[in-house]
Amino acid sequence: MKKFKFTLGLLVIIFVGLVIYQNRAYFFAKQALSLVIVPEKFQWTAPAIENVAYFGGCIIIGILIAGYIGLVSKFRSMKNIKQLNKTILSQTETIESLKSELETFKQSNYLEDSSINNENLLPDNEPILVENQDITYKQEEVQQSVNINKA
Repeated sequence: MKKFKFTLGLLVIIFVGLVIYQNRAYFFAKQALSLVIVPEKFQWTAPAIENVAYFGGCIIIGILIAGYIGLVSKFRSMKNIKQLNKTILSQTETIESLKSELETFKQSNYLEDSSINNENLLPDNEPILVENQDITYKQEEVQQSVNINKA
């Protein structure tokens, strides 16, 4: 791909050079630009220079404008990337804190705590969906009938 771009760029430069060479009478003729803002009140005339200098100046100004626009978009993208990385970091921290909180609940037997009223935990005849866990209860601990469905 790099060779293709280089070859294409070289062909464009050769084509532009050929056009300038074949029309050198026009491109190397000297012209003076004049600026008239208000008729007969303000008139300014630039020194006479070759037409190829005008074309070159326009190309350089175009490259500078395109470069400025490219830099502005790059800085905006960098700002957005930093903001998104901060969001990712904060969400990762939240996920880690929630995982550690979940581990503490898994490790503690909070269902066996005597302060929890087991009678009002679940309504009657509503199944509990438990995924990939082995849960064993003693007959005395279960006070109401509960269906456990493993997915």
